[in-house]
Amino acid sequence: MTGDEAQYIERRGANAQPDDDREIRMEGRHARYEECSVAQVAHFPINNNEAAGKQWFEFLIRNGFIAPDTEMSCWQYLMGFSTNQPTDIKPIEWMKTVETARLMLVKVNNEVLAKKQMTIAHMNELAAQCFTKQGQSLKLAKPRKELSADADAIENFIPTISDL
Repeated sequence: MTGDEAQYIERRGANAQPDDDREIRMEGRHARYEECSVAQVAHFPINNNEAAGKQWFEFLIRNGFIAPDTEMSCWQYLMGFSTNQPTDIKPIEWMKTVETARLMLVKVNNEVLAKKQMTIAHMNELAAQCFTKQGQSLKLAKPRKELSADADAIENFIPTISDL
């Protein structure tokens, strides 16, 4: 790009992936190139159950599992509860142990895991793209036989969810 007021603006979601490498040449004093690439944001399998997504969201916020400033629209989209993609997607900040993150993801995605439409390995990859813990991509823990008190809270919450 050339020009004293030339601008290049690129907007990508938190975990959007570039389409391809390309060379762009623009000339002129007011040259402006704007790219918005939010169409390829990774998310968990779609289940279109916004009501259950809202119940999970409220439970996780109330019990301190996810950051209180998490936007419900980001949660709904990243977790597959909604197909409405927000324009500014931010990863979900997980506040508790990685053990509880794994348990929550297994419970939310129980049906697709049981039908083998998603593997645990793929769930781990998606977790790293959709969640952070202390500013780093979330790496899920291996399953444990003894669960923490926080894990018990998730287990006890499951029966209260309608339509899951």
